[in-house]
Amino acid sequence: MKLSHHLLLVVFIILCIGITNTITAQEGPPEHVRKAIQSVEHMLKSESDSAIEQFIDESMVLPEMNDRSSVFDHLKNIRQQVPTRWNDINVTPQPEGIQLSIVGYNDSIYIDIALEEDGIHGLRLADPPEPITLSRNNLDETFAKLESEGMAGIAYVQLNGKVFLKKGFGMANKQLEIPNTISTIFGVGSRPIDFTKAAIYLLEQRGNLDQDNTIDHYLNNVPADKASMTLRHLMTGQSGLPDFFHTAEDWDPDLQWIDREKAVNRLLNQQLLFEPGKDRQHSHGAFVLLAALVEKISGQSYFDFLYQNFFEPAEMNHTNEYGKISGHKLTDFAVGAGPQKVGIPNIPPNWGPTSWLIKGSGGMYSNLDNLLKFYDYVRSDALFEAKYRKQFKSPTVNLDGSVRGFELFNIYHPSGNQAYIFLNDPNNTNQVRELFKAMERLILKSEK
Repeated sequence: MKLSHHLLLVVFIILCIGITNTITAQEGPPEHVRKAIQSVEHMLKSESDSAIEQFIDESMVLPEMNDRSSVFDHLKNIRQQVPTRWNDINVTPQPEGIQLSIVGYNDSIYIDIALEEDGIHGLRLADPPEPITLSRNNLDETFAKLESEGMAGIAYVQLNGKVFLKKGFGMANKQLEIPNTISTIFGVGSRPIDFTKAAIYLLEQRGNLDQDNTIDHYLNNVPADKASMTLRHLMTGQSGLPDFFHTAEDWDPDLQWIDREKAVNRLLNQQLLFEPGKDRQHSHGAFVLLAALVEKISGQSYFDFLYQNFFEPAEMNHTNEYGKISGHKLTDFAVGAGPQKVGIPNIPPNWGPTSWLIKGSGGMYSNLDNLLKFYDYVRSDALFEAKYRKQFKSPTVNLDGSVRGFELFNIYHPSGNQAYIFLNDPNNTNQVRELFKAMERLILKSEK
């Protein structure tokens, strides 16, 4: 099963901002919270005793009666239980601080951190969330329970070609008491990465580009360290570009407006993580560069190219970029629960025009019907040759989201099994992860 890392590499950043509902987009998390999370992460990833000693000295506040050696042994025991390989890190608020959930590829642990402005007062292992088991027979019951506990969104489950669940649950807009329906429109996080891939495939199929060409075929003034970078490197995580390319001066890593020229200049002048083609690490920035190439090669704007070649023929009438209402009513949109809230209500048309910080890798909205139509279209023989259709017919698991409260999970298997979960109010982050894992188990079990 191939796992798409649209979101996993940024879950730590996104959820760290979710410590308090009073945080604004410009402010970010309080400094003491940010430092605490970073220091705990550093200690847990270390292997030396000295790292624990340093953590106690620099980050913890201990009453005088505390036995330092006992605290040291306690922290070392916690560290020994951390998964060897981390998939992501989630942070959720707690009455006395925060909870850190470290999700491994095979197991997870949960750590409660007692935290005040003067520092960390203690760490303890917490009980894991109640596991969720899904079957064909309990889908309605499970989502009704999640709705009663505060989760809101849309769920869609198809097994062996038959739809077993297709429903909205919870509120799209709590203030106006508008429920989610199967037509509600959501922010879709990094899902436009697949739109960008489709655009590159189509341009190559038409003979307008070659994925094995280096980027200096299409861009001027490419630095020497990026001269060997190909479009295929950009498409497959082998470019060496860092994941994101915002700067400390940008008020927001998504919404700060920059134009295409500035984005390309920043990307070309980033320090590479590795020589192109020598390693693999997901980069949202790589897809921004690809979106810029779509414009330069096609002579159209990125969105116009997508609309003319994919959205219009697939009848995707509810997909567009941030800042555009596109004939919809504000009440057609789910309102993101935050923690970051931009505009009243907190919906994509109120977030300003899609910045080139994320164009090609984010900055769009859509709904269930439109995403189903998109994938049906690119998997059909109406558009692509077999080698390009194949790219969309492989088993995939995608997780996309944004700090403004939206998450999108879907899993696909060509046997006829697939599921989508759109959320505008996750309610409980750890419970959401359990739900996603349970849905993945259901889809894979039904495939056998």
